[in-house]
Amino acid sequence: MAEADWRKRLARLLYDGDLEGAANLLEGGLRNSPKNIPMKIELGKVQFMHGDIDGARTTFEAVLMSRPDNAEALKGKGDVLEVFGDYEDAIKAYQMATQRRPKDTETWKALGVLLTKLKKYGQADKCWNALLRINSKDAEAWYNKGQSLQLLKKLDDAGKCYEQAIATQHDFKEAHTDLVVVLMEGGKLEEALQVCDHAIETHPKDDTLHRNRGVLLYRLKRPAEALEAFDNALEINAHVVDTWNNRGTVLWKTQSDLPGALEAFGKALEINPNFKAARDARIGVLADIEAQKPKGFLRRIFGG
Repeated sequence: MAEADWRKRLARLLYDGDLEGAANLLEGGLRNSPKNIPMKIELGKVQFMHGDIDGARTTFEAVLMSRPDNAEALKGKGDVLEVFGDYEDAIKAYQMATQRRPKDTETWKALGVLLTKLKKYGQADKCWNALLRINSKDAEAWYNKGQSLQLLKKLDDAGKCYEQAIATQHDFKEAHTDLVVVLMEGGKLEEALQVCDHAIETHPKDDTLHRNRGVLLYRLKRPAEALEAFDNALEINAHVVDTWNNRGTVLWKTQSDLPGALEAFGKALEINPNFKAARDARIGVLADIEAQKPKGFLRRIFGG
């Protein structure tokens, strides 16, 4: 079978989600042409997608026995090793693949994500730099670079990366959200609020943005607006502990609405009974309620 023919049939099967049919096509082709390296590599990819990780490993290793420098097989081997938890060997396989094919964006992404998972943020940053050298308009690479820098506590640099991601992809919700966070962490509250307001215009149903807006308004000493923002977040998703906890804090600390605060902290604890912040706050509210009660001897003296 000519390569163009089997690749066309394979693309159709994968488009239809027929992984079993794709595997059968490739296995049949390999019976007739057992040394067909491109077909073997595609079989390994299909096996991996189908959850046959052992089969994929065997297939990729068979390719590497005859072609140890094959970048696609090295990348496939890295994917398999990562699933098995052999992280250091997976890193080596990905690195070898990037050396053989330095402009393969998928391998750089896989390596960067794994390094980030392993908290090797500095090394991960080099992967995002490599991707941006290939394509300076890669919004995902800018975002991932921002993530690495944020975890390294380089907040200003992280913010610039998120801005680049947004400039490239205007509706990049995660970049908007994390830009708000790094500006908040850097104490740039007014700037963060402007970004948050703009992001909400694009993503009005994102409860995280509304919640962050509430936190910003509270820190800017605008409690009534903060409560409105938390209420907006709860209309979208009433099952987030932080939103209820934040609402309770505003009611308690700025409105002296102890019953309302107690209800909010109670809602948070219904969702997660072990949420320490809400549990401690509820104790504080109950103490304030108790402190407001008339003392016993005063009740006796005045007949209360």
